[in-house]
Amino acid sequence: MSVFLTWPQVFSGPEPAGHPASPKPPTLPNPSLPSLSQRAAMLRQITDPVERDKLCTPFSAYGRSLDRGLPPDARVFLSGIIGRDNGSRRRVYYFLRNYLFPRSVEISLDGKAVFHEEWFEGVPCESPEELRTKGFDLLLLMAPHSDDIQVIPLTPKGALR
Repeated sequence: MSVFLTWPQVFSGPEPAGHPASPKPPTLPNPSLPSLSQRAAMLRQITDPVERDKLCTPFSAYGRSLDRGLPPDARVFLSGIIGRDNGSRRRVYYFLRNYLFPRSVEISLDGKAVFHEEWFEGVPCESPEELRTKGFDLLLLMAPHSDDIQVIPLTPKGALR
């Protein structure tokens, strides 16, 4: 039994499409120990965390690049998270809040968002002028019915470097 389980891990067949020599990111539909070892070696050669994350978790690379481009005291507003219909987007908020720490990332204009099992209640805002007057430096505007995010600097501090 152990031979049958070990054999495909040690003696895998031909490399899957997109192996490390390929210009496209490697895909590992059925990872084996040799292919995982090759992927680890390839990732070790990439010293830039943003570039490395592009090959693993692209949204992580997006969060890291925002982190690099903003000063630590920038205030960020993420629109499109408030309301029952936007409950599935809360992952975007949690992810960006993590990567942009220690910056303030708000989703409610009053700063008092309330979580209800699967969605947030609060005061939504998409007005750059209103957010600027409330002291925000950057608006991350999520398009309706899409996870596309438009980056709108509100002050010089919010302009990405």
